[in-house]
Amino acid sequence: MPDWMFMPFPSRVTVSEYPEGKAGIFPPQFAKSVLPTSVKKEDDHVPVITMGRPGAMYYKDRPSDDGIWAMLESAQTIVRLALQDLGPVCVPGTKLPLPGLKWPEKTINVLASILWERGVDVEIILSNPGSIPGDLPMTEACYGNGWSCVDVAAEIIKTIKDKYPEATDSDLRKKVQENLRISFIRQARGNKYANGKTIGMHAKHFIVDDVCFYIGSQNLYLCDLAEWGVAVDDEASTKKIMEEYWKPMWEVSYKPEDCDVDQVMDSLEIDRHTPGEAPPDMPSAAAGAGVMPVGAQDYYDEDKEEMK
Repeated sequence: MPDWMFMPFPSRVTVSEYPEGKAGIFPPQFAKSVLPTSVKKEDDHVPVITMGRPGAMYYKDRPSDDGIWAMLESAQTIVRLALQDLGPVCVPGTKLPLPGLKWPEKTINVLASILWERGVDVEIILSNPGSIPGDLPMTEACYGNGWSCVDVAAEIIKTIKDKYPEATDSDLRKKVQENLRISFIRQARGNKYANGKTIGMHAKHFIVDDVCFYIGSQNLYLCDLAEWGVAVDDEASTKKIMEEYWKPMWEVSYKPEDCDVDQVMDSLEIDRHTPGEAPPDMPSAAAGAGVMPVGAQDYYDEDKEEMK
């Protein structure tokens, strides 16, 4: 059954075989006895924490979500994020979420809190909206859910305004000017390839305080798939990935006009949450691709008191 086909069941499991003809049908059952009781730390030891989630196969357990939020909440100076998007997949040609999709409230709350309470700098690089690789259809591969940098910034600032009533407009404006920097990914020649198509970002990567980082398969926009990644808690390794990946990308991508403070402040009252009407073939395609929750609808819901 093809991956894009809608299924009325809460989950889909794909079993792959590699190497073909040699691998067993299933991996061997885990046995704790095969693990060493102690590990000798060598001089080049790098602490790595694996972070995963089973997606719709379980009703509530999403352990890597908690790990990602904890990492972001721990920031004292700066977080740098390379993401496909933060907002939900849009109805094509609009800035309205597909039915059933919503903004990642907890993640945006965390970013708003560290930005306001500690003055943490937040730098984000996003896909250019609607970036489709090759000649693939939009429902099969679209790296960029349809939101601008201003949209993402406005949702973060709006959350600060709602969460901290003492924040004045001048305070919020200052946060955009001094602490919040969001841009689309670019190369030295601009944000398009030679064929005229815009550049997409498929990374799921962030750095906290330039001392640790996450890299893996989990998007920060809501997408209830089984995912796996690693948190690398090592300053030397973090500096290395910054020199080889983040800094070159930021230098060619960052443009202040992508997150213009006047546009952000003028768009705080825009409703980006009310869903639009999807084309007839879009909901099933989105569900089949995993961008639409087909299991527990409220798996990201949090205790509202906890988020204050």
